[in-house]
Amino acid sequence: MLSIIKSILKSLELFLNIKNNKFYYDLHREHNEREDKLINEIEKLRQTGTSWDADRADLLRQRLDSERKQFKHLSAFYSKTNEGVSNTD
Repeated sequence: MLSIIKSILKSLELFLNIKNNKFYYDLHREHNEREDKLINEIEKLRQTGTSWDADRADLLRQRLDSERKQFKHLSAFYSKTNEGVSNTD
């Protein structure tokens, strides 16, 4: 009976670990997509050359920097919480 409980708890631990990794992977993928969108929009605005577009591109550049800092912070947090997790039995 005890071995069944241990097995269930280990399975639950592994499931939650996989779910946590998937969450981080999805977060990373979404970050890359947002970053690519912002970069493409900035490049389009810079090519037009009007002052309004240049101002808008500057604002988007600030947003891009902010996105990168936030993701770096989340990545550092994820790394710290994942340090104690081991995949060995």
